Amino acid sequence: MSDTLSLNVDDTSEPGDMAPSGSASALVLAGCDAVPPRPMEKPGRVILWHRYRERISYSSCNEDSGSEVQVLNPHASKRLVAICASGGRVLNLLQDGAEEVWAVDVNPAQTHLFELKLAGLRTLDHADFLSFMGVRASQRRLDVYDSLRPALSHGARAYFDNKPFLVERGVLYQGSLERFFSRYVATATRLLRPRWVRRLFSCTDLAEQRRLLPGWHGPLWRLVAKTICRRSFFSFFSHEPGFWRFLPPELKLHERILGNIERYLDHHLARDNHLLWLAFFGRYGDERVMPEYLCEDGFARIKHALESVRVNVVNGDMASVLRTAPSQYFDGYSLSDISAYLSHEAFGETIEQVVRTARPRARLCSRGVFYHRPFLPEHASRLTHDPAIEQQLEFDDHAMVHSFAAAEIQ
Repeated sequence: MSDTLSLNVDDTSEPGDMAPSGSASALVLAGCDAVPPRPMEKPGRVILWHRYRERISYSSCNEDSGSEVQVLNPHASKRLVAICASGGRVLNLLQDGAEEVWAVDVNPAQTHLFELKLAGLRTLDHADFLSFMGVRASQRRLDVYDSLRPALSHGARAYFDNKPFLVERGVLYQGSLERFFSRYVATATRLLRPRWVRRLFSCTDLAEQRRLLPGWHGPLWRLVAKTICRRSFFSFFSHEPGFWRFLPPELKLHERILGNIERYLDHHLARDNHLLWLAFFGRYGDERVMPEYLCEDGFARIKHALESVRVNVVNGDMASVLRTAPSQYFDGYSLSDISAYLSHEAFGETIEQVVRTARPRARLCSRGVFYHRPFLPEHASRLTHDPAIEQQLEFDDHAMVHSFAAAEIQ
């Protein structure tokens, strides 16, 4: 069986506080999950207020991890590091031959959730896993949790012991983003355009779907959709602290979101997008269209991979965590929208550590919401971008809101 390490790295450290270790095993000594993370001493370094750090922001799979798989080529990458978030992207990356994966998140609630998913994947069969997660109905989730509990770290056990309602309701849909979709977007859909949305998701070819798309432009529907997508509304009701912090202020978020959805639906079927199911219905309505780790075939491959892949679950900001790794250690980096939560200084430190720890020709996939912050010149000179892939991902990615940096590190 593979090892899973759950560690805490002090995310308030400054450069030089944590010297790079000389070997991978030194990571084991970097911290202990029984030590709670300290409150932010320098809130300007990582723009994420402490009150957001003890709740699950994302619980299902809020991105299209197929984009990361395409860029990072994980079957040829032995050591990968990724932002944890809900854990879905990490799970989908480890099924194609990786030997070691680091799942990193500054929010301990996210790594606790990932530990719970790992325990379920290793222990349960596919049907029981879906029932436990919340895809299917179940009255036994707390009993199943009791059986998984010994596999969790002390921190993860304490978190879910104190919040049993997250497990009982089906933890897959208990993130802030998922509850925002369920309470507001899906509710507006049910009240305003239920028949139109059902017809949209029943389309089986693009010609049929394109004939339906003008119905998107009804005045009341557009008004509600614009309201939900405004920065002020989304910020207040989703409790999302840094989703658009570095976007140009003149960019009208609601217009860009609606425009991207329209462009996407002109070229892709809604029924094939698990994120659209989640947004419009508040849950997955078609089990054939879910994140790969939830689908039967993907579940089986990931379950098999977990028998040999070493998974390191680490709390801390990415720069601090990477400082614990040796030079030229990783083959691939998945930096999922990390720049939206970092100060300019912290973003530069993170990319500095990426460059230091990258093996020759390592791959980088980094997302930004509508806009990817440019790299500093000293880092940009080490990155060979693939503009064709970046444009393709921006056009095809199921999340519909991201700009990409896809590069090889020299």
